Amino acid sequence: MGMTRCWRATVIGGATLAAVCAAGTAAAAGPNPIIIQPNPVAPGGTISVFDGGNCDVPATGTATFQTSGSVSIPSISLSVLQNMIGGQGQIPANVAPGSYSVSVTCTTASGTEGPFTGTLTVQSGASTGVNPNGGAKTGDGASLTTPGGLAEGIALMVAGGGAWFLLRRRRFSS
Repeated sequence: MGMTRCWRATVIGGATLAAVCAAGTAAAAGPNPIIIQPNPVAPGGTISVFDGGNCDVPATGTATFQTSGSVSIPSISLSVLQNMIGGQGQIPANVAPGSYSVSVTCTTASGTEGPFTGTLTVQSGASTGVNPNGGAKTGDGASLTTPGGLAEGIALMVAGGGAWFLLRRRRFSS
C-alpha cells in the first residue's frame, strides 16, 4: 500500500506530496501524515484535506476538526481525488486563530480505515486558499497590456534588432 501509493501521489501531486511520502515511507512503523493545504489558513479561507495515501482507493471518508469554543469547523466529505482520498471545505470566517486537530477516517468496501490525524493552523493574515482569476498583473507581461507598454516593448525590439544588424555588418566589412 505505502510505496506504490506514494509513487502515484508523487507523479500526480508534485514536490509537496513527494516530501510527505518520503517522510511516511521512512517511518514505516506508522501511517503517513495527512495533507492539509494551505496550512496555515486565514479565517474564511478554503482548504484541501488529503489522506496522505493511507486509505485504500477507492474509498470515501470524512475529515473532522476538534474545536473548542462557540464556532466549529464543519466536517469535509472526502472522495477519490488525485489517486488519494481528499476534499475541500471552507473555514468559517469567525473561527478564532489557533491550532485545530484534524482526524481523517476512510470507508472502503472492506471496512473503516483510520483515524489518521494532523493539525490545521488558523492564522490571521495567512493565505485564504483562494486561487486568483485572470492573468497576473506583474512584470513586463502586464505592461504590454497597456498601449504605452506595448509601444515601449516594440521600440526595444527594433532598437535591439538594429544594433545587432550594425554590429554584424561592421564585423563582415573589416
